[in-house]
Amino acid sequence: MATILNLAVTDYRDANHWYWRLTDERGHFLADQEVRLNPADFEYAGFLDLPAHLEKHAAPERRREDEGRLVRQVGEWMGRHFYGAIGDKILDAGTPAIMRVQIPAAPAEAAGLLYRPWELGYVQGQPLAVQDVSLIFEVLGDAAPVKHVPVGERLRILAVFSLPVDFPALNLRQERYELSRAIRAIGQQNRAIDLRVLQYGVTQDALRELLEDGEGWDIVHFSGHGLASRLVLESADGTPDRVPSQELAKLLRLARGRLKWVTLSACWSAAATVDETRRWAGLEPARGAKGDGSARELPALARALVHELDCAVLVMRYPVGDHFAAELCRGLLEGVLEKKQSLARALQVTLPKLIQGKGVAAAAVATPALFGRYAAELAMSAPAGKAPVRLGLAYFPDEPERFVGRVGVLGQARAAMARGSGQTGVLFHGKAGGGKTACALELAYQYQEIDRFQSFVWFRAPEGSDISGGLVGLGRQWDMQAPEMSLGAMIEGDDAGFTDGLPRLTRFLEQRSVLIVLDGLESLLRENRTWRDARWERLIAALLDHHGESRLAMTSRVRPEPQHARVMVLPVLPLTDDECLLLVGQLPKLGRMLQESAQVPLVLRALDLARGNPRVLELAEERAGSADELTAYLAGA
Repeated sequence: MATILNLAVTDYRDANHWYWRLTDERGHFLADQEVRLNPADFEYAGFLDLPAHLEKHAAPERRREDEGRLVRQVGEWMGRHFYGAIGDKILDAGTPAIMRVQIPAAPAEAAGLLYRPWELGYVQGQPLAVQDVSLIFEVLGDAAPVKHVPVGERLRILAVFSLPVDFPALNLRQERYELSRAIRAIGQQNRAIDLRVLQYGVTQDALRELLEDGEGWDIVHFSGHGLASRLVLESADGTPDRVPSQELAKLLRLARGRLKWVTLSACWSAAATVDETRRWAGLEPARGAKGDGSARELPALARALVHELDCAVLVMRYPVGDHFAAELCRGLLEGVLEKKQSLARALQVTLPKLIQGKGVAAAAVATPALFGRYAAELAMSAPAGKAPVRLGLAYFPDEPERFVGRVGVLGQARAAMARGSGQTGVLFHGKAGGGKTACALELAYQYQEIDRFQSFVWFRAPEGSDISGGLVGLGRQWDMQAPEMSLGAMIEGDDAGFTDGLPRLTRFLEQRSVLIVLDGLESLLRENRTWRDARWERLIAALLDHHGESRLAMTSRVRPEPQHARVMVLPVLPLTDDECLLLVGQLPKLGRMLQESAQVPLVLRALDLARGNPRVLELAEERAGSADELTAYLAGA
């Protein structure tokens, strides 16, 4: 059992002067302190705004070392002036401990204490956050009591990953990939977990539709950009939709009662990775890379959610790498759902492991913060049960382990996939190696955990000039993947039988919900973009000419002519510079080279050669076993 402590702020005078008292769970006095902070102290600026303090005083050529030193200075200063004798009493009371930090609602300025890095304060030579002490922040009287509904037959998790098209690049896809993989692994241990992911086209309407699900949600996880007291979702056209904290809280009220835990991994997590990668490469961080807001404002958003929902809210105070964000989420979910730890205990166990990792920012120790009285007691487990077996994508290539960018393209494609969209197909087209197939796979795998499509069909067109067996190959693949209607016999028969079967195919697609992916169609087209075998044009028209919920996704280096009116054409353009850096940072060999100053020029040459083409970077990764091998490849390329 954890020791429960209460640290109550009273007699708040201003941002630098207040009185607080430490008591045990029964209200017995343990210690008190009159806090008097001196704004003239060097460390005070770091106490107010740690990222800005580090940016100002850490030399670029030794940033890691300087940041570690500066963070320690601020932590030790906090230990002396912020905690004082109370710090020792916290540890003397026994650990693991949960300290409920209680801040008065009046005066309103007292809420500014929520923004300070309490977890960083050094006590007996280390930050409190790595000494089995969890701090839970509460504003007294802020939350109306909610009767929480227990976990039902399945523990339900909604994970939302939002990135508007004109915002700085984030590596949300990798975080989503790792989160989904971790939850599936837990579910395979006889745990009944229902995970729903919303990515690409994260509009308020799309989020509201999921939140209105009658079963409700136990956990909601947000990743994306955060602004001052807002979370950034997406408009229908992919541009930013800045949702104020109160509006977000109203949206989440739809899950009120069952909702127990909200994570806001917002604003800087992967943008920091872009900045760090640019520094490794000797480049200046991109101007405006942190959006137009600050993660320091997330406590305001957390407070609004606690007020409306009386749930536990986990926020990220400061910028961290995408790997840290993903591993923290995985560690917390495994701790709570698999090891039956409380949320506070899972954070105590997970955080010390992560901050020792290579490349983790020094400020990470004070980055995760828990809000809401419910966080002090939150524990839950996934009920026993078997994870549903979904074989719909069994014939598809594996989901790409790495995928960067394409946010706008996939947002439009997902809109076309929606019921009643008015489109029945999308076409990804662009240069060789540019990511068309990866886009089609990324789109298809968005639907593997939900019931949008009843069947899935994958087919890769023949490469080269001999396409004579292409249609027959499609028919055989179709019959294996969607046996409810045989296509092979229709294709292998005579032309009359083929023609007579097309209306039946269209009718089938209108009555069922099938996602069909036809990859690499350029081999089937002439130089003038018309079809070499006219039956392909008639077949694809039959796949598109319906008013049902089936959809067709195609990839091709060129656009077929004539264009079908119900196909959304989506050019797959080169990756941006920041997106290329995100991808390189994920690649094991090139990413390692990027952190070694002597080999940075080689990586920059590879980036210049790629010119935004991800396949070229993958080929460079294959040849990056050594500097000499990569040099030879680049010279030949």
